Amino acid sequence: MIELGPTKRTFGVLIVDDEAYVRWMLQVALRQEGHTVWLAGDSREAIDLYRDHRDTIDVVLMDVRMPGRDGPQTLAALQHFNPQIRCCFMSGSLGAYTEERLFDLGAAAIIPKPFPLDNLSQVLRDAIVDDRAAATANRCREMLPLA
Repeated sequence: MIELGPTKRTFGVLIVDDEAYVRWMLQVALRQEGHTVWLAGDSREAIDLYRDHRDTIDVVLMDVRMPGRDGPQTLAALQHFNPQIRCCFMSGSLGAYTEERLFDLGAAAIIPKPFPLDNLSQVLRDAIVDDRAAATANRCREMLPLA
């Protein structure tokens, strides 16, 4: 789904977060940038949406901590469809996970909540094209300081 242009690229984003307000805010911000957005409130919805739209979803933006199957467990399920899936985790608290563990599980970036929305599109774009997870994570911290 990635469209190349002179200064912008649009892409498909699957947002997975158990908080409806967070999903809505992220959807508004990303659609204003021209991106296609799918919303899932839990792991089951995320898996169903990814299975149905995996050809047009370029990156998953997912909360780490969710009731039931958490973000890393959901990523593992999505990796069955696409082992190279690009996933950016976001969370105010990593819970039992460390950043190192999340990267080991396949995270392309970790974005601390709360974060300003104005650079989110660039962070996701970097995660799509950058295979170096650690470098991406460092850029995420620089571009998205805690509010």
